Amino acid sequence: MRKPTQERARQRVADILAATADLISEGGVEAVTTTDVAEKAGVPVGSIYQYFEDANDILRTVQGSYAEELVAACHEVLDSLPPGTDWQTATRLSFDTYWKELLKRPVYVALLRDATRTQSFADSMGFGGTNDGGGESDIGALFLRSLEVGGATLPAEKAGAVTHTVLGSLSALTDLAMLIDDEATRETRRQEMLRMIELYLSDTLKA
Repeated sequence: MRKPTQERARQRVADILAATADLISEGGVEAVTTTDVAEKAGVPVGSIYQYFEDANDILRTVQGSYAEELVAACHEVLDSLPPGTDWQTATRLSFDTYWKELLKRPVYVALLRDATRTQSFADSMGFGGTNDGGGESDIGALFLRSLEVGGATLPAEKAGAVTHTVLGSLSALTDLAMLIDDEATRETRRQEMLRMIELYLSDTLKA
């Protein structure tokens, strides 16, 4: 997306994104076309191409906006934790908050379900990449901060690899959960995956 610089243009982009979310709510991701978005937003189709390459670009932008909201909610939870909170509590609350906030946003769930058919959650959220930094994404940085809040620090030589392993596991968890309709089954799978992540981190931090 090309970012608008003027207030009027920013409002137009906001209207386009809101219209896209409405279309997803009404008919699913497949209902989103630039023509329908323009009609829903009350703007000329040409205006959309001033800021977006195509419908997929709009969808990626909407998805990114939701992801930012979820990460921000997790940071708020971490900010509220009292001194002395252990890393298990901090990371679990961070993961749980992300999941709960995700489920509050059916449009975001629809976007992730659609993305899961063609790519992993990790790819759709952009936290793939090299193993050299360990915090190249907002989600990676959130994970590292949850450890820090809990008084834990990953060994420098393993930070990148461990972060990618945890995020990859969360990717598998989310990919699976997005395709499960039964709430109880989905939650059971989620809890088991989180327990595996905690056991892995416990061993890593003891080493």
